[in-house]
Amino acid sequence: MVLAKKKTVMSAIDLGSYSLKMKIVEIGEQGSVRILENLSKPASLGKDVFSLGKVKYETVDEICDILTGFKKLMIEYGSKKTQAVATSAIREASNKDQLIDLIMLKTGIKVEVLNNAREKFLTYKALRNYLPQFEKILNDGVLLVEVGSGNIEVTLYQKGYLVFTHSIKLGHLRLRKGLFSLEKRSLEFPALLEEYIESQTDRLDNTREHFDIPHFMALGSEMKVLNKLCNQTGRIDDLNTVTLKNFKKFYRLIYNKPIPLLIEEYGLSADLAGSLLPSMIIINKFAGMTKAKKIITPYLSLNDGLIADFVNKRFKTQHHEEFETDIIKQARVLASKYKSDLNHTGKVENNALILFDALKQTHGLKRSDRLLLQLAAIMHDCGTYVNFDRHHEMSSELIKGSGLFGLSNRELNIVAVVAGYHSAESPYNIAEDRSFLAGKDRVISSKLVALIRLADALDTSHKQKLVNIRIVIKEKEMFVRAESTTDTTLEEWVFDNNAYYFQEVFGLAPKILIQRKINSYEHRNNTGSKVSTAASYETAGNKL
Repeated sequence: MVLAKKKTVMSAIDLGSYSLKMKIVEIGEQGSVRILENLSKPASLGKDVFSLGKVKYETVDEICDILTGFKKLMIEYGSKKTQAVATSAIREASNKDQLIDLIMLKTGIKVEVLNNAREKFLTYKALRNYLPQFEKILNDGVLLVEVGSGNIEVTLYQKGYLVFTHSIKLGHLRLRKGLFSLEKRSLEFPALLEEYIESQTDRLDNTREHFDIPHFMALGSEMKVLNKLCNQTGRIDDLNTVTLKNFKKFYRLIYNKPIPLLIEEYGLSADLAGSLLPSMIIINKFAGMTKAKKIITPYLSLNDGLIADFVNKRFKTQHHEEFETDIIKQARVLASKYKSDLNHTGKVENNALILFDALKQTHGLKRSDRLLLQLAAIMHDCGTYVNFDRHHEMSSELIKGSGLFGLSNRELNIVAVVAGYHSAESPYNIAEDRSFLAGKDRVISSKLVALIRLADALDTSHKQKLVNIRIVIKEKEMFVRAESTTDTTLEEWVFDNNAYYFQEVFGLAPKILIQRKINSYEHRNNTGSKVSTAASYETAGNKL
């Protein structure tokens, strides 16, 4: 059941390569969405970046003027929340930081630069919230390709699970700019463009052989026009489709037509005419990897994803929990891909969450930090696939390079750091090594590292010796109670080695107590000797 909230107005802004888009919506008491404004203003971000590697000062002025106009509208509507994001164009600009700072100074609008994983996740949120039968499509199996100006994002789902996701620098504007000199030298440019795209995507050619994919979905700013042109109709539905037959017919029709002729015949803008053929070549390539008879072309934007994200979090909807589950599933897929010991990582994950939950009155961390700890625990041993002796370092690098679906760069860095320092084998001077994290994030990651080290210590042997783990806190001590039917000397020794760092971080001295028979425990005293004792500890009204 969705909790009722007061009506609010929020604004979503996408600083894209071709244009700046803003959607202002009213969010109802039960999470309904009513569009108040939907604007798009042309800008030259992508042209600058893909030609010069940076955004020109004149373009910065142009962007700030547009955003100032957007802000006036936001004030008129009483918008209480603004989410502004930028994608590949600004992400790759050499003067990105100066640009973001100037926008903030001149307009007061804070812009978040999305990484590929976060951008894809917001698109996924839009689809899941607003697209009919999306769950069925995911369960059947779908190859989803988002054609942007800078990159294409390729994602495969099977039986509701994310199988793989790839970001490839083959956006239509990047292709046009990068191959501009080649286009002037050859009358066979379409064939050369097709050949170039083929060479950059051939590593995915075996997709059809390994997966049965009945659905194909194409996303991008051109999809609305593409649907209209291929179907020869002006009718646009919420869920658009183009039969592969109609698509290929139109593809052959425009294959050798120069841009001026496309502009004249179809009434297209110069930018859209220039992006049409590269987009269709990309779509044709990936549609061929599936068994789909039609292309699903929903007209959903990144702004729809921002709005969906806001609604999911504000109302704590079922989708919000499902999205967390999706991220966790992907982490498990990566752990399996890199041949992690899944019994061990599952135990460490469980131990880490038990510790986190038991210390919630002490650590001051948020639910979102709990998810980061869980992801780090799942993937902490990925690095053994690359280098067993330095597996903690390799795990950190693999996580940073994974583009884990749905995480921001900040969150991904924290997960990588926590996984990288999960064991006593990791370098001890954590604070210096994590200098690239902001001050607050260093504190968060230090706490999560302290938790994952104890969690890992409790299954040092990878044999899941300890069961029924419980935590009791008494004054300045934390007792970890567990049961075992076998020798746990190794686990206790590693636990002791990690105890000092935990005490430094939380101000609690961790002690481990192992039950081997009814009403009898063993624990280590300050000298490291084992001491037998009865189960009679009193702490906060609890008995050990």
